[in-house]
Amino acid sequence: MIGRVLGGGEEVVETRNPSQGPRVAAIVPAYNEAETLEEVLQVLKGTPLFHEVLVVSDGSTDHTVEIARALGLRTIHLRQNRGKGIAMAVGVAHTDAEILTFVDGDILNLTAAQLAELVEPVLSGRSDMNVGVRDRGPALNDYQRRHGPLLSGIRCLRREIFEAVPESHLEGFAIETGLNWACGELGLRITTTVLHNLKHLVKEKKRGLIEGFRARMRMFAAVFGAWLVLRVKRPALRHLPPAGGLLKPELEYINF
Repeated sequence: MIGRVLGGGEEVVETRNPSQGPRVAAIVPAYNEAETLEEVLQVLKGTPLFHEVLVVSDGSTDHTVEIARALGLRTIHLRQNRGKGIAMAVGVAHTDAEILTFVDGDILNLTAAQLAELVEPVLSGRSDMNVGVRDRGPALNDYQRRHGPLLSGIRCLRREIFEAVPESHLEGFAIETGLNWACGELGLRITTTVLHNLKHLVKEKKRGLIEGFRARMRMFAAVFGAWLVLRVKRPALRHLPPAGGLLKPELEYINF
């Protein structure tokens, strides 16, 4: 599937037969994303590229679960908030797709053409993990591509990369640092795609100025801590599922 924009601004999406090639799954970890989730899921659901779309509600207390189920999508609800990394891992455990696409539930202006640009490099074998980055202008785009940090919530990757992330980096926002590190340790290729006009609902708007700022600082602290651990300890790559499994079905999550 290839997305392109014609000169008049019209978006054209060319599709491939989903039965051909590796299976591609879209996984949406979501914590109280009712305000933006439906728009994201409608685009994912309408993109023939994906064999399945899974939504993992990370202990949401709003209408996140109801929105996903109303669209007929497979939905898993964690009874408690366990953090983004665990929500992503639960989604991976519930699909056998060889290619995984992660999309945050608070993204704005997502299109099928952007998803095609994100997935195509991995699907064609030109990349092993392709990270979608927002457009910040040519200079900053080039700097981020060369030096990072690649902490975007929208990326496509081969399954074995996720399965190699150290167990210590499945927690919270450490997951994205863990994915980048695992990909490098495996000797695989990381690429980026600039997704123009892509935005996301910032934490201060979702949770209020004070609580949103606190959440942002916790995120920054988690990312820095995850980076520091990799520099100091260099944990072993994970080759088996997390010890003891992720969660106990029906006791810790509901699989709709």
